[in-house]
Amino acid sequence: MTTIFSILLLRHQFNLYLRIQKLSVMKKLFIACVIVAICTACGGSSVDKAISQVEKALEKVEKNKGKMTEEDWRTLEKEVEEPLKVIADALDNDKVGVIGKVKILAVTAKWATVLAEAGVSELERRTGVDRENWAGEIERAGQELGNQLEQAVKEFESENGTTLEQALEQAVKELEGSELGKVLEQLNTPTE
Repeated sequence: MTTIFSILLLRHQFNLYLRIQKLSVMKKLFIACVIVAICTACGGSSVDKAISQVEKALEKVEKNKGKMTEEDWRTLEKEVEEPLKVIADALDNDKVGVIGKVKILAVTAKWATVLAEAGVSELERRTGVDRENWAGEIERAGQELGNQLEQAVKEFESENGTTLEQALEQAVKELEGSELGKVLEQLNTPTE
């Protein structure tokens, strides 16, 4: 029975081949385009699927902006881990063309922006300082650090009876002949 079926199938395929041979070049080209379109629409490449998965994750973030918990972020990170590996592999092995690279650039830039925004929001939540006041807070922290350093230098000078600059000069003189001194001298020498 299977041999009869095989013979009938071969005969049908041969008849189909003969019919295609009789078609004009334009019709053959049209059929080829339709076949390519069907094949592409059905599957798509693994890179396109990976990009689509990352885009879906980005849509989730957009919908739940500001409401996502740490557990939500962990879940989302696990969802995009494999697609991002596929994308990285495709770039490393040059499996994508220019259009694919542009798509990858767009989706990864958007992903990085979302992660940065989430990081900033988390920083605001943990520190209680909003973005508008960051400059002032950084300046205040810098002033505080400067004051602490000045205080440490004063304490050093009062305990040792010498200035910090003099103590450093003495330490350099003591290191001049040693191996450490040579290394420091090499590090201090400007390169071309």
